[in-house]
Amino acid sequence: MSLPLKVAFLWHQHQPYYKKQNEFILPWVRLHAAKDYYDLPVIATEFPSLKQTFNLVPSLLMQLADYCSGNARDNVQRLSLISAEVLTMLEKQEILRLFFLCNAENMIAPFERYRDLWTQSHNPIKAIAEFTVQDWRDLQAWYNLTWIGQSERCNEKILKLFEKGKNFNNEDIALILDTHKDIMSNVLPLMQRMQQNGQAEISISPLYHPIVPLLINSQAALESMECNLPSPPFSRPDDARMQIERSINFCNKVFGKKPNGMWFSEGSISDATLEMAIEAGIQWTASDEDVLWASLSPQRHWTEKYFPRKVTSENGSINLLFRDHELSDAIGFVYSRWQADQAALDFCNRLHHIRQSIIEQYGEVALHHAVVPVILDGENCWEYYYRNGEQFLKELYARLSESTDLTTVLCSEAASDEHASFLQEISHIRAGSWINANFKIWIGHADDNAAWSLLRDVREKVDEQLQYLNTETSAKALEHCYIAEGSDWFWWYGDEHLSENQQDFDELFRWNIAEVYNIMGITPPEEVFKPIGIQKRDSVTPPLSKITPLLTGEIKSETWDNSGVYEPSHTTGAMHAANVLLRRIRYCNDDNFLYFRFELTRPIKKAEEIIVYCHKPMQYSFSIGMGKTHLHIDPTDQRIEFAAIIDGVAEASIAYINNLTDLMPEFNFVVCVENEIVTYPRNGSVKLRLL
Repeated sequence: MSLPLKVAFLWHQHQPYYKKQNEFILPWVRLHAAKDYYDLPVIATEFPSLKQTFNLVPSLLMQLADYCSGNARDNVQRLSLISAEVLTMLEKQEILRLFFLCNAENMIAPFERYRDLWTQSHNPIKAIAEFTVQDWRDLQAWYNLTWIGQSERCNEKILKLFEKGKNFNNEDIALILDTHKDIMSNVLPLMQRMQQNGQAEISISPLYHPIVPLLINSQAALESMECNLPSPPFSRPDDARMQIERSINFCNKVFGKKPNGMWFSEGSISDATLEMAIEAGIQWTASDEDVLWASLSPQRHWTEKYFPRKVTSENGSINLLFRDHELSDAIGFVYSRWQADQAALDFCNRLHHIRQSIIEQYGEVALHHAVVPVILDGENCWEYYYRNGEQFLKELYARLSESTDLTTVLCSEAASDEHASFLQEISHIRAGSWINANFKIWIGHADDNAAWSLLRDVREKVDEQLQYLNTETSAKALEHCYIAEGSDWFWWYGDEHLSENQQDFDELFRWNIAEVYNIMGITPPEEVFKPIGIQKRDSVTPPLSKITPLLTGEIKSETWDNSGVYEPSHTTGAMHAANVLLRRIRYCNDDNFLYFRFELTRPIKKAEEIIVYCHKPMQYSFSIGMGKTHLHIDPTDQRIEFAAIIDGVAEASIAYINNLTDLMPEFNFVVCVENEIVTYPRNGSVKLRLL
């Protein structure tokens, strides 16, 4: 009988520590628990022969416990429970900002009432003025309802709310939020049962999800990239060791056993990190295949990444698994647009190809040791799938369960000493993460370095004051330092990622820093209260002269050289985030027309559009999307013309009736992308001076 190829799934379940005093400033622990953290394992239970590893971060588990005990609630929860009749203007603005932060295609569009509210919210100023009490109440209900996972939607009470669809009352909202709490309370017991019956393994990450190589010494970044770093460097190996050891103790307390494996945050490893893992008794860890290739010289056959490798030090050894980048990303970013059966078939076909390639290179006996590690976040991709990925996962799990050439294993089984000895040991790991095998996301940018410097300075201040602090006070101060060492704050600094919640992350990071000073009785330095990078204001530069530009839709166009420019605040650096579309807007006028040129970060997609609202001196709106334009104008004899959308540019001209010289029309620009609605400016409207 031929040997099957082993596949090791590791689902990384993680959220940073959102707690500020007694409120979580963001709702993602609760919402992902209601939709993902329970559904992912419960689907697996339908396939008893299937094995998986769930990697849990203590910062996530702490917050789940707080929710279930009622010790804290999140900002969205609080806004949802305010009676719609008494919502303030500020609360309404926050609801419009936060209550559509989900995938529009799968979590808004299928529900008529929610879709209508979403459409109306594209003009937030008008929505605030015209939404009825029932509109607000229905929005409070729908945002929380759409986050309930597929497994709980068959619950009769929840099913009735989906069927009801509108005219929700306060009792309905309370029921939805109570259901979230019930689901959260079932997440850990389900995983514990799966671990007890051998279907799952629970691994962990360091306590508050820090980038451990950088925590040990920020100079580790130079192993994989050339960049400017904080000076003097951040170097806290004792903190790194503490984050590892406390995580192990936390897991032992919650699950009754010490974990065998640890997924270091963002797959970030280094020689020093592995040494700490060995000292802590961790038997296996994992990273991305690109870290393996960067550590081998010269690079070998491509199938080497499918064999666990041993790293030995004076204190012992640890075994490493290397993530199949392409297969993992196929689930994370590709298959959501495929038919479920075709995606599952493609995944298995790729595995069969890998199996055959291993046999051709090493012989069939190598299958006894080989494994394909598939490692990705266990929460973020599913909202892009139809029915939250349920159909895809069931199709995939069914094929894997029925196959004689493929089998699933726990990471501990895959990374045993026997299997790790098949190929030569690795003597050195080049420091890197699972993103481009470097640390560019978290350090090197001026904003990242500013955050690291704040952290370094406050940590040094704690050391200076320890001799004057009692045990309780020093423990509280250090805890906020450990929280601030988490990776997520640095993820949002720099220009790689952008989000509606970016300001919240910055504020929470700096609040934790300030709390350390306050706990020690020291006034925080002034720079702690200054937003880092992301708080730049929108800028408006008026045109230099009247212009009649050629509307060609081409990226390079000299006819716009003297135009005015509106630069939204997020476009001060290079844009790489998929959910950011609008780079800048050029505008100008002649005696008859007002012209717009929308410069984009990438080609516009089919499901995306830009909507322009003019409020003064006349009211009109128009939208631009791929292959479509739509116009709402009052007075009706306005005229509008569009150029073709080519590459990263869209252009429009508007004819106006009266001479607009010396007027400053007021506009809002709304960008609708796949999972987000972004309004520019964030508050109020932008005034554009014409000539």
